[in-house]
Amino acid sequence: MKIVFPNHSLGTGGGARFVCQLANALADKGHDIEIVIPEEGLIVWPLHVKITRVKALIPEAIPSADFIIPNFYTTVMPAWESKKGRVVRLSLGYEPLWVKDELALQTYQIDAPILSISQWHRQMILNGTGRDSTVIHGGVDQSIFHPLPKHSSLTGRKTIFYISRSEKYGYFWKGGNDFWEACSRLKDEHLEFDVYVVHPEPDQLVPPFPCEQRTPQNDHEMARLYAQADLYVYTSYFEAFGLPPLEAMACQTAVVTTDCGGNRDYAKHNENCLVISPSHVAQLTEGIKQLLLNDDQRQVLARNGFKDVRPWTWQRTANQVESFLLDRL
Repeated sequence: MKIVFPNHSLGTGGGARFVCQLANALADKGHDIEIVIPEEGLIVWPLHVKITRVKALIPEAIPSADFIIPNFYTTVMPAWESKKGRVVRLSLGYEPLWVKDELALQTYQIDAPILSISQWHRQMILNGTGRDSTVIHGGVDQSIFHPLPKHSSLTGRKTIFYISRSEKYGYFWKGGNDFWEACSRLKDEHLEFDVYVVHPEPDQLVPPFPCEQRTPQNDHEMARLYAQADLYVYTSYFEAFGLPPLEAMACQTAVVTTDCGGNRDYAKHNENCLVISPSHVAQLTEGIKQLLLNDDQRQVLARNGFKDVRPWTWQRTANQVESFLLDRL
């Protein structure tokens, strides 16, 4: 099949990673995959598919294909109006939750089938639009994200890994202030631990206490941060899926995560992670403290997460999408 993915940018976000991983996995299955992106559009993830740069993402710039798969709402109408192939909407997040543009909702009303990425996400779309969708799931490249010796085995100090996203760049739902507040409370209790943080946005991160800021250049370096930490913390208020906790599990690192919706398909409280209420700093503080102090519980959750993540591969995602598309040829 010839499949085109139109995108404005493929930057550091989880949605961009999803598109790139899916495109690569479909290409590995023998499909003809093409990414169409404006000349100024970022591509930070490795791709081994055809990349076509265009002046603007307009209908005339979309090539002919068996299927055109837009994702973010601003790519849907150029794909639809091009009339160059069957359009399938890959929703990587229900945009009306954070986008005020009326077009965000309107793009769900066109007569194109919808792919969602979790059962919670499917329900959000159904509640908001009355339209059902087919769930496909994300995955993890387990040749890259895998266990390594913990840094604490050398230092004697537990390490927390956190990915901080900037509200200044629109990430108001990521719960960063909750994380820093919880850690500050634990520091006030004189609990000893180190924090390694990745902050992808260009604005300066000013944490309330000293921590190690890292700038991984590729997935291998990112995986090392997950794997060498004792604990990964995820604080989003809502997510259509949530890749980072799954990546941490693949690295056999214990996870404390908010119940942010999409992660319910893989996050099981007290089985493979701790799940706390979104925006509940007291719960978050207690969950982090519990796993920092209880080695046995932390290690059990890490082992269970590592076991549970095994089926969650990008090859499985590609199989799900391929099956969906073949049924519509």
